[in-house]
Amino acid sequence: MNLATKINLVLGVTFVLALAVVGVNSYLLTRDNALQQVTDQAELIMQQALAVRSYTVNEVRPLLGQLGDAGFHPQTVPAYAATQTANLVAKERPDFSYKEAVFNPTNPRDRATAIEERIIDRFIADPDLTKLVGTEEINGVESLYISYPIRITNPGCLACHSTPEKAPAAMRAIYGDDGGFGWRLNQIVGTQMVVVPYTLPAQLAQKTFISFILSLAIIFVILFVAINVTIRRLVLKPVRRITRMADEVSKGNLRDAELKVSGKDEIADMLTAFNRMRRSVIKIVQMMRRMQAEAKAKARPKT
Repeated sequence: MNLATKINLVLGVTFVLALAVVGVNSYLLTRDNALQQVTDQAELIMQQALAVRSYTVNEVRPLLGQLGDAGFHPQTVPAYAATQTANLVAKERPDFSYKEAVFNPTNPRDRATAIEERIIDRFIADPDLTKLVGTEEINGVESLYISYPIRITNPGCLACHSTPEKAPAAMRAIYGDDGGFGWRLNQIVGTQMVVVPYTLPAQLAQKTFISFILSLAIIFVILFVAINVTIRRLVLKPVRRITRMADEVSKGNLRDAELKVSGKDEIADMLTAFNRMRRSVIKIVQMMRRMQAEAKAKARPKT
């Protein structure tokens, strides 16, 4: 195995190991960053839903009261307004879904599933818990969720949710008398949830990871080529010249010109030393030849 092959083997193994280590670390980092990015976006949708709820309660409802409108309008219900707004957002961001899940909802679409009921139970078991972030298999898909409790803090809500008799007739005409009643002040009745399929952060992480690894591999290839060219020109080429010259000297060929020396690095020092050694060899050979010639002359019989 020649020197170039050995150097390339060392470089190749080093680059592969470095790529593996960097690849693992970068994948973990990009996965965490992608998960954080998706979580932040989900949190933004949740805050938007909370803002719509607050806007509906504080501005829409009082305005209808000032207009003397005592009728029931679903659009003035905070949960309805927040859900409808989130559904509009979902048209542009279909990966994100929002739901107000309730044990005993007025609108049947808000009825909690078994998974959502477990989340609501956790809020009920710990009244100080204000937020949950986790993963669940929702609709057969591993998903990330952000969940806030729905707590009855406004006494005005009980006008529609205490007993059917106190609820607006128009509301009962739309939704009936079976759901959304029996609520109490400060009771946790459900949860607001933003759900994102776990494939979304995984896809973001994979896309970023592949782009990073490809860029890194290209950089490694460029470095590999650059190092190879540098080694061949600055190291291997001078070594081959020295080898050829040494071979010629060993065969007694002392007529070739000295090796050309350029630069002031270690290779230049080696070439200079070799040229000096060659000159010394030439002087020794010349001296030995003179001594041999003189010895032959002395040994020749006199006439």
